[in-house]
Amino acid sequence: MSPTMELLYHYFVGPPAPDRWPENLRNNPAAGHGMYSFEQGLRLGLLLATECLAPDLLNGP
Repeated sequence: MSPTMELLYHYFVGPPAPDRWPENLRNNPAAGHGMYSFEQGLRLGLLLATECLAPDLLNGP
């Protein structure tokens, strides 16, 4: 894993924390942490996309 990806992962996802996982996955640590990691990655991607597109969205065509 690249140093940047590792830094982002530890910042946005962090170590496994069952209280952050969906209720139905609390007994399945791999699936629970995987789902939480995916959710945080998707959220980060959408935030980055919004930030990159903001000038175009605000100024129009």
